[in-house]
Amino acid sequence: MMAAVLFWAAALFIVYTYIGYPVLIGLLAKKRPLPSCALLDEASLPPITVVMAGYNEAARLPGKIANLRALDYPQHKVDILLVSDGSTDASARVLDNIHGVRTLSYAQRQGKAFALNLALAEVRTEFVVFCDVRQDLETGAVRRLISDFCDPAVGAVSGELVHRPSATQTGQNIGLYWRYEKAIRKAESRFHSTVGATGALYAIRTRDFAPILPDTILDDFEIPMRITRMGKRTLIDPRAHVYDVLQTESAAEKKRKIRTLTGNFQTFSRNFWLFSPTQNPVWFQFLSHKVFRLIVPYALILTLLTSALIPAAFYRAALLLQLGFYLLAALGQWVPAARRNKFVSFAHVFFDMNAAAILALLKFVSGRADAKWEKT
Repeated sequence: MMAAVLFWAAALFIVYTYIGYPVLIGLLAKKRPLPSCALLDEASLPPITVVMAGYNEAARLPGKIANLRALDYPQHKVDILLVSDGSTDASARVLDNIHGVRTLSYAQRQGKAFALNLALAEVRTEFVVFCDVRQDLETGAVRRLISDFCDPAVGAVSGELVHRPSATQTGQNIGLYWRYEKAIRKAESRFHSTVGATGALYAIRTRDFAPILPDTILDDFEIPMRITRMGKRTLIDPRAHVYDVLQTESAAEKKRKIRTLTGNFQTFSRNFWLFSPTQNPVWFQFLSHKVFRLIVPYALILTLLTSALIPAAFYRAALLLQLGFYLLAALGQWVPAARRNKFVSFAHVFFDMNAAAILALLKFVSGRADAKWEKT
């Protein structure tokens, strides 16, 4: 009897996390009005500072600066501030040949959070726009973000990360996951606030920034959540596009996921107020979206074990279905060519993403969390 209770509790928890919550937040969002801020004209646009941190980005810097200078935003109102985080490549030489870009640099690599703290001490404009060197911004993206601040209740606004099509089946399944994830974030934004921001492009009022610990892994989670705690909203503007490429292999996406989830554990441990419904205005979204996803792998293990313990036909069928799914995931791991099959690829990506949550917890508790990200 107890095994059956545990099976259904775990199964319903998984269903709620992956299906129930997205459906619920989507329905709640439909009851809220759409944002009504109009696009600001050139005269009304305020001066901004675009802040980027980069490590060994010499090859990408010229294209990124050209992308920023092509924005549909008055260039005399755009201050570009780049922090070279201990770069050892030709970044300094490249930047010497690019005029009109302010640069901060230091010899020893410290990580993005340290770089952002250093940069924000030099920002004098009312608004700051954070972006990364890798992604390309749509021409009108920044104008749309800044226009959303016409509502004084808005404290942070993200752009929408748009992934270019992938040539691999694995990449397509990762893309499917991102479309699912973005749908949830858009619903959360319309309902109240997203839980964090899109690090590739988001904007805040400079006065709302407070320095974060220099070893912080997820600045794009911690900074917006602090602003949300102040009673302001964090939105995503689906019209402000920033373009990136998908990982083509599950191993690279798994590495990225482990780092992100390790950052979640770090932020949880340093900000217990996140778990308080009286202090966290998006407590419900936070638990359902961020915390429950980290518990799902253990619920999956529980459904597998309990279905193996119950002799009834239904649970035997459930056990066989689970084992078949995990065999497909194993096939994808051991026979890379099999990932061209969409079912094998889906099982492999799903398994890797849940395994990443367990590995991230082990990495965090072992003290091996590192704010310095290695490119995949």
